[in-house]
Amino acid sequence: MTESQFVPDIVSASKLYTDVWQRRDESDNLRQAYDVETVKEEKRLEVEAELRVHVDTLMQEELDNLQMAVERDKGKKGKKGGKSGKKGKKSKKGKKNAKKGKKKGEKDLTPDRTPESLFKELVAEGVIVDYPRVRLHDYVGEYSYLGTTLRQANIEPMPSMSDVRRVITEYTILPLGE
Repeated sequence: MTESQFVPDIVSASKLYTDVWQRRDESDNLRQAYDVETVKEEKRLEVEAELRVHVDTLMQEELDNLQMAVERDKGKKGKKGGKSGKKGKKSKKGKKNAKKGKKKGEKDLTPDRTPESLFKELVAEGVIVDYPRVRLHDYVGEYSYLGTTLRQANIEPMPSMSDVRRVITEYTILPLGE
């Protein structure tokens, strides 16, 4: 006897039931109201698919713009190289003049001022923002147990303060000891 054509549909419906509905307690849902989380998950998938298409087109446009910029830069560099090849006989004088130009360019524009006074002026003008000192123990927070669950569902959660403290320790403080 051959297998019925309805068996794959029944198997998929059974799998859907065991995955989604078997562990849910619907005893107090007599009106059969919709489940907010289920609707959110379905709509999230739809929105992600729409956004993926939009983001892909934007990224393709950005890639095209960057490739055009690289092509333009390559064209400019090639032209400069061609011009310097024509003036090959005067290259020794050009090198001497270039060295003199570097010495003039390295002249200190503020010889009478200390770096501390320059820094204070930049802070006063708002070019440099002076932030208060923050210690690592000021990052108070607990480990995000929800983050592990979300990562298992392929959703990247927002980092908790505990995560921030751990990353700062691993990537900035510990390498200083090496």
